[in-house]
Amino acid sequence: MKIYLRTLIIIVITASFVGCGTSKFQSNYIKTELYFGLSKKNGIVTEKEWNAFKVDYISKRFSGYTEIQTKGFWTNPKGETVSENSRLIIYLNKGSKQDSLDIVYVINNYKQLFDQESVLKIDTPVRAFFK
Repeated sequence: MKIYLRTLIIIVITASFVGCGTSKFQSNYIKTELYFGLSKKNGIVTEKEWNAFKVDYISKRFSGYTEIQTKGFWTNPKGETVSENSRLIIYLNKGSKQDSLDIVYVINNYKQLFDQESVLKIDTPVRAFFK
């Protein structure tokens, strides 16, 4: 009886480890969030300019993404609250070298085209499920 019980316990433990992470629908990803400010020295990035940027740069480098209209707030050196319309692009990627190069390409082109100091980039490891 002891041998049977010990064998059963080993089978249950082994099966529980094998069952972890074997779903073909889940994987580790990096969720990259890119915050693009729409203010520039001489006005704003227009909707037409933003849409052209998406077509020419984002859609050509990212296989899929989510866009959200946002408004950012911060305190300037004078202690005043400042706000700016912006766009948030969420890009789920594998974190490969090519993914990193594509993200840097998009950021650098935005900064250059629209005379921006920076684009906020946040990377978060996530486990995503496509069901």
